Parts: sequence; C-alpha cells; structure tokens
Amino acid sequence: MLWKFIALLPLISVVLAASNRLSADSRNEVQYLTLVAEITVENGTAEPMEGYVHRVAVPVEGHMQQQLLGIRHDEVQHFTRKSFKHGAGDYVELEWTIPAGSTSTKKVYFDLLVQDYQLHSSAQALERRPRQPSPHDVYTQPAKYIESEADEIVRLARHIERSYADPEARLRAAFLTPQQMIQYRRQSTRGALYAVSARQGDCTEYAALFVAIARAMGYPARMTSEFLFTEHREFSQPNHHAAEVYLDGRWIPVDANLALDPRFGYGFGVGSHSKIVLNRNSVWVWSNLFPRGVSKRRGEVDVDMQWRILEMQGAE
Repeated sequence: MLWKFIALLPLISVVLAASNRLSADSRNEVQYLTLVAEITVENGTAEPMEGYVHRVAVPVEGHMQQQLLGIRHDEVQHFTRKSFKHGAGDYVELEWTIPAGSTSTKKVYFDLLVQDYQLHSSAQALERRPRQPSPHDVYTQPAKYIESEADEIVRLARHIERSYADPEARLRAAFLTPQQMIQYRRQSTRGALYAVSARQGDCTEYAALFVAIARAMGYPARMTSEFLFTEHREFSQPNHHAAEVYLDGRWIPVDANLALDPRFGYGFGVGSHSKIVLNRNSVWVWSNLFPRGVSKRRGEVDVDMQWRILEMQGAE
C-alpha cells in the first residue's frame, strides 16, 4: 500500500501551502476557565482511613493552548505539587483522613487562560516565545502504541525525508499522513502500527501515527491527553488525544484528527480555544495510595474522579 502514499505527496504539497496560509490567520480569542477535579472517596469500613493520598495531573504549562493562572483546593492535611519524569507535566498530591463509614469529597480548582494560537502569526511573536529545554531522549524512541521502528512506519518516514528537506515541511507532511491514510472510527486504543495496517482509528491513532513518523525521522514528539469541550463540559476522563513536536527550540501543538474539520480550528501549530491540555506522554490522569491494608477490602472502599469545566469563578 506504500505506493498509495507516494501518490499522495503532490497533494500533500498543495495542502502544506494552504496550511501555511491558515497559520498566518489572525487569532486572538481567549477564555478564562476553571477545570475542577472532584475526588470522591467512600470508606465503607469500620476504621478511619488515615493518610489517604490522592494524586491529580495538573493542566500542562508551557503550551501554546493555555496558561495556568493558579491552583486552589479544598482543605486537606497536606497538599504538594510534584513533577512527572521527562517534562511530561506536574501533578498535585492531596492527603487527608476519611472517617469510618463515610464518604468524603475534595475538589481541586485549576484556573486557566485558554486561547487561540498560531505558529506563524509573525516572526516577532514567535521569537518572543521562550525557547524550551532540549527534550529527553525518550521522545525520539519507540514506545507502546508509538512503533517508530516498525518497517511500515520507517518506510513512510524515509519517503517524506526524500521528498522534503526542510524540517517543518517534513513534519507537516507527517501531520497530513494520518489524514490521508486513516478512516476515522471510534475504537479502543490500538496505536500507530495498527493505524497503518488497518487504515482506521480515532484521535489516538491519528496522534500516535504522527508521533511515530516524527520520531522515525529523529524529531522529538509526544502525545497529549486533553479535554475537548465543544459538546459538553463534564468528564470522567480526558476525551481527546493530540500531539506536540519539538521544532526550532519549542514544542509545537499538532492535531491531525481535528484538522479533518476546519470548523474545529486546529491543525499544525494552529489552534482554537476549545481544549484544555491535561498531560503529556501518556502519564496517568490520577492515582492514589491507600493506607496499609485498606485497598484489599474489596467492596468496602471506592474512589471516583469527575472533571468539570466552568467559567472562571471562585471556589464553590
């Protein structure tokens, strides 16, 4: 099937030019939002859960999509902010005691400015963006669902490299490849190699294939987990995946899936104000630590996480 991709290269050249024009469009829309993480713990045992620890991912900083303005939280015994490995973002850690036979709910409020953005609005605007540290080697290596060393993906990468010399042109071609190869279909996570062989997938496969091709060409890239709030603002978990690629000293957002429909306003280095980026590199959304012995009491202890997006306001 590789010949089909080769035949698409002239079309990709045309779309690259159109994509560059779109990137130059003026965008200045912003929203001030609060992402609420609501943690509910049910302690059905006859003993208090002393020192229960809950961890929640913090919406990423250093992203063209958003600025994290502040973090607020309900009263707990201990509240700490920590970092994931390899620059994948931060998380907060809450610790409190849950009385016997009770349900306890705690909320964390992340205040955000979410904005439209464009990579090439102007050379001056781009230069004003601070350069970011060189990424860890993990972002150029194969990983689960990102099979950048698979023969099928390496062949795609080599054809792009032979067709384009400029790094941005190569990455834009990689961004367009999933749109040309994959038929959108909601499904469980399968990854980049499956997308190439089956020619189908959802937002996860679009992002994974772009990241895999970029890594196969030697460009650091990673997936992102996001809340897309075009239809609703309550979630049990992030409902969208996209990507970032490191180019000219900066991480550039890339959304090959939403680019299929221009009404979303997302593409290569171009975005609207309809998403919140929660984390990177497939790190966990939340995790917890039970006091010794508690987690083995099945049916007596339950933990639930819900997320809501509100217009920015004070704590409820």
